Amino acid sequence: MADIIAKIIAEIESDPTTNAKEISLDVTSKGFLKRRKTLNVRGSVKSTVEKDRVMKIIQREAGDNYDIGDKLAVK
Repeated sequence: MADIIAKIIAEIESDPTTNAKEISLDVTSKGFLKRRKTLNVRGSVKSTVEKDRVMKIIQREAGDNYDIGDKLAVK
C-alpha cells in the first residue's frame, strides 16, 4: 500500500505546476473481509486546474484496485 502512495506522491512532485506540500494520502480497508481498499486524498491545492491534475494522477495510478476518497479542497 505504501508503494502506491510513494508512486503517486513522486509523480505529483515531479510536476512543476503542482504543489504537493499540502496533500496527504492514506489507504484504508473496508468491508467484512477488508478486501476493498480506499485511497483517501486530503489537503488543499490552489486551483481547480491543479486539483484536476492531481486527481487524474491518483485515478490513473489507483485504477480499479482502489476506491478514491476525495477530500481535496481548493483554497
